[in-house]
Amino acid sequence: PNTVSFTGMACGGLAGLCYWHWRDGAAYVLAGFALMVAWHVMDGLDGKLARASGKTSPLGRLIDGLCDYLVFILVLLPLAFSIDPWPQTLALALVSGIAHAVQSAWYEGEREAWKRRARGEYAATPRPPARFWGERLYNNAEDALGRGARAIDTALGRDPALQEPYLVATAPLLRGLSVLSANNRTIVIALACLAGDPRLYWYWEILGLTAIALIMAWRLRRREAMVAARGIGG
Repeated sequence: PNTVSFTGMACGGLAGLCYWHWRDGAAYVLAGFALMVAWHVMDGLDGKLARASGKTSPLGRLIDGLCDYLVFILVLLPLAFSIDPWPQTLALALVSGIAHAVQSAWYEGEREAWKRRARGEYAATPRPPARFWGERLYNNAEDALGRGARAIDTALGRDPALQEPYLVATAPLLRGLSVLSANNRTIVIALACLAGDPRLYWYWEILGLTAIALIMAWRLRRREAMVAARGIGG
């Protein structure tokens, strides 16, 4: 599975090489997009292969997550250096990268929390002890942004009959969170390059996706509070 993850990262590196030539024609952009799609295939395959072969591990989860971030770095850095003045563009890309990391960690945390509640587990399972600072930082960010216990976990634990109303009420919102997924980012990168200004992607990530994430977080917390209040009120 880790080999598949690294192969996907190599596809991302080749995609970055293609995107470096985004000004030289749509063929380079489309080639970069196709290589990013190949990475998505690898990204979906490594987890399935790990589960099917019994080779899941905390290290594999970390490698998978880091490879995902590295692919976007390998794609977006060449784009940043291709636009003058590149120091300003690089600063824009770095701010965008921070927004990307926070948005993705929150998105993945919300999905994992919803899935465990669907399994009838109303408390987050502690991660194994981190083996180095990078893994510890990754775990802490994931916990802080969505994986940890909330009021809804307490409500579901107190009244398991609320599980079905919770799942029905929040499932549409969880599906809507897919706008924060890597799939949509891949599409927007290509569209921004085809539109003639890759910076449009970074503006979208910093302003557009951040606003969407905040609105969705508010709606999700509000929906959870309504379900919890239903239990409190009988």
